[in-house]
Amino acid sequence: MGKITNSLEGVRKEMGKVSWPSQKELQDNTTVVVLFSIILSIFIFIVDQIYSTALEALFQ
Repeated sequence: MGKITNSLEGVRKEMGKVSWPSQKELQDNTTVVVLFSIILSIFIFIVDQIYSTALEALFQ
């Protein structure tokens, strides 16, 4: 039981050292991730459509 207690105390101490982002930083980072995900998915969709069209033309 002592090992578990020591482990949890160590985790608590380390979590106190973590540099947590502010609310504004969190919102900004979330916006960047969402926008990048949307842009990347649109890019992949376009490339997929181009390849699909090229392969259809090639095999018909």
